[in-house]
Amino acid sequence: MRAQVLPVLVSHTLPSQPLTLPSAVAFGNFDGLHIGHRALLAHLRGEADRLHGPLIVLTFDPHPLRFLKPDRAPAAIDTLDGRLAYLAQLGVDHVFVLRFDAALAAVPAHVFARDWLCGLLHGRAFAVGPDMHFGHARLGDFALLRAIAGEHDGRVEVFGGVTWDGTRVSSSRVRHAIRDGHVELAEQLLTRPFCLRGTVEHGDARGRTIGFPTANVHAPGQVLPASGIYVGVAGVGGAWHDAAISIGTRPTFAGEETRIEAYLLDFEGDIYDKPLDLDFVARLRDERRFADVASLVAQIHQDVADTRRVLAERRARGLLP
Repeated sequence: MRAQVLPVLVSHTLPSQPLTLPSAVAFGNFDGLHIGHRALLAHLRGEADRLHGPLIVLTFDPHPLRFLKPDRAPAAIDTLDGRLAYLAQLGVDHVFVLRFDAALAAVPAHVFARDWLCGLLHGRAFAVGPDMHFGHARLGDFALLRAIAGEHDGRVEVFGGVTWDGTRVSSSRVRHAIRDGHVELAEQLLTRPFCLRGTVEHGDARGRTIGFPTANVHAPGQVLPASGIYVGVAGVGGAWHDAAISIGTRPTFAGEETRIEAYLLDFEGDIYDKPLDLDFVARLRDERRFADVASLVAQIHQDVADTRRVLAERRARGLLP
């Protein structure tokens, strides 16, 4: 399910001395690496080649709002490791991951642009969104960055983004699609299935008692698809397995806590405490309460059959390996 990851250098601090070669630089959170992000990075890849230098991404962890305004911070589309893996696939040479904390939040905009972007990173080509802001109190903008880059013979372009169905693609739009259960739209905006990355934890083993043992996945911090039953593919231990995925409270058993449960088809093994990735391919149905366990089991058999059918159709069309 994953493309080959090309080598990319990852640093968690800025260089102590300016980089030698002029670079093309993108900065931001890049949550999800959607088609808008990919188009921006493709443009900057061309600029880096023109400069005969590297393509650099400067990003932050956690999301700035998680530090500045935790109550307004969005759930993440992907984890930091996920972002780094996709950046490696997009021709990025070097990623600088800076921890967003009080010290970083206090950096003045002119220092961020002059000393960091144009100085230490040797940035000479930038592409930014029309509403981009940076630095302490978000006082930095396109005009400031263009002026400072111009002092270093650099250039800054406004990147208008990419539209889908007449609406600009953004991380917020992807999150809304996922939250609404529109995982196929999310896949179109991301160019890949939405992936939850978590760890398999112990549950109450209820699925095993009815013949469908499930992996209970703990994936804190990421946005969750709407409650329902989904077709997916689960990655664990270096292998991928077809999966029927349930997100919800299990109303037939009077559950209250939202759980992520994946039934891996044709799989046997102990995967407790192991990392597991869940790719969401399609939504089958809403979660609902059944009159009895027998009715639930009959529906699960149908869900599994539908999962096999959907995945087989996808593979026949060359959309899945």
